[in-house]
Amino acid sequence: MTAQRNDSNVVVTEAAKGNLPQLSADGGATTTKPSKTKTDGQKADLPEQSARPLGYGTRWGAWIIITLGWGMSLAGVITRGGAVETFMLIVLSLLPVLSIGMPLLGAAGLTADRIIPKLKVKDGDEAVVRLTVRRTIGVPFVWLAVQDAMTNTSSAEKKGIDYRYIAMPLIKREVELHYSVLAVRRGEHQFDHVTVTVGDWLGLTAFRKKLSCPGTLLAVPALPEEMRREAGQLYGAVAEQVSGDSSAAYISDQGEISDRSAGRLRQSGLGPESRPYRDGDSMRHLEWRAAAKGRGMFTKQHLLEQPAEVIMIADTHATAYNRDGRLFDATLAWMARGMELAAAEGCDVRLITGTTGGKREGKVRKGNQEERKRDGLTRQATLLEQLAKLQLRKTAVAIDHLRTELGGLKAGGTVHVYTADWKSGQSWIQLAAYAKDQNCRVSLHIVTRQAVLTYAMREQQRLLEETGLLVHWLAYPERMNRLPETVEGGGQHANVQS
Repeated sequence: MTAQRNDSNVVVTEAAKGNLPQLSADGGATTTKPSKTKTDGQKADLPEQSARPLGYGTRWGAWIIITLGWGMSLAGVITRGGAVETFMLIVLSLLPVLSIGMPLLGAAGLTADRIIPKLKVKDGDEAVVRLTVRRTIGVPFVWLAVQDAMTNTSSAEKKGIDYRYIAMPLIKREVELHYSVLAVRRGEHQFDHVTVTVGDWLGLTAFRKKLSCPGTLLAVPALPEEMRREAGQLYGAVAEQVSGDSSAAYISDQGEISDRSAGRLRQSGLGPESRPYRDGDSMRHLEWRAAAKGRGMFTKQHLLEQPAEVIMIADTHATAYNRDGRLFDATLAWMARGMELAAAEGCDVRLITGTTGGKREGKVRKGNQEERKRDGLTRQATLLEQLAKLQLRKTAVAIDHLRTELGGLKAGGTVHVYTADWKSGQSWIQLAAYAKDQNCRVSLHIVTRQAVLTYAMREQQRLLEETGLLVHWLAYPERMNRLPETVEGGGQHANVQS
């Protein structure tokens, strides 16, 4: 994937406020670790990290005292002309040069450049960021404090996470930083400004500049790896193996045909497009070449029947998740897994959310199974990006709106509904009744934090299944409770160049 590169220009210059921390000669980094104040069954909120001030600023009280001392020394030199007064006047006159002039020169011409090698990651993965800060003049006797922030615009809270680093580059003009964001959560993460604070070694003055350096990181929903192996439900058609079919010997127990076997079948006039003749089959679809060779009557048809349309509905109502954004992420992760299986089978997947209507990414190819799988994987990537940007809404999707979207539902299709609300299922019952009229079925996938189903949950399942719904309970992955944090990236997290 092409790396993202952004050049920056100075936007805002302002005096910073706060206290100067103690610095080491080679600089030091500070990383953010959100507080883990969370109880079981409750959502884990991230603190307002990006809103925290840097804490580096000009000491105005110290400058007032220095100014008074300089005035008194000047008055003493004029009135008495002593050596002590002259020495104090010289020393206090040099302080502004070192503590004001040097930081101003160091802050002149600052630019920032951010490179994100991998612009799309999965939920829970690690994102690597390379940040380079350059200055036009290599001014000594100053320090640089760099802050980079990332905000998840897909979450309801719009909370962010930041990374900070302090360096003393001396006469070097470039500082290159490498850091990683661990346990990235689903959503579209926006990088905006890089804040650089320049101060003097005495800790008297600090100037802050915000450098525009936009960037975007997309985290698509995904289950932890151990749960992905357990989610093995198929959404496509099942391979048809009829007793007496000469091609059945080349089919594995999973309904797959190897490339070598497929070639041998095609040479004999059979293959994935043929099956034994049945009464009522059209004569125009007969495999005449195989019949002429004395191999019997066969009908041209895919061994894997053309998969029916698969419609997936994402419940985006905030009340359904008790405003728990992480539970919503887990629901979309299970949906992404189902979408992956459907796309791998070459099914025609259509996604319906509360924000947009049904969106079908392409159509099923008329070719063989491998071509349909490749086409399905291509469509899956586009749908995953749409799921990554999905947000919770305050209003629920009206059943009339769903009926409109399902108006062109193909016979034999399947509707998969993903939600966390198991108490109020009246809308899904109405949807199941409409799908039954269309000769389709509805599967309700409910994500829950409960380790064991309660009596009320089992009773609700019984009532829903009596109306024709297929209810599936999906577990909330505990590993998704891990909070994101920034750490120094790699063995060489900072590199100062001339």
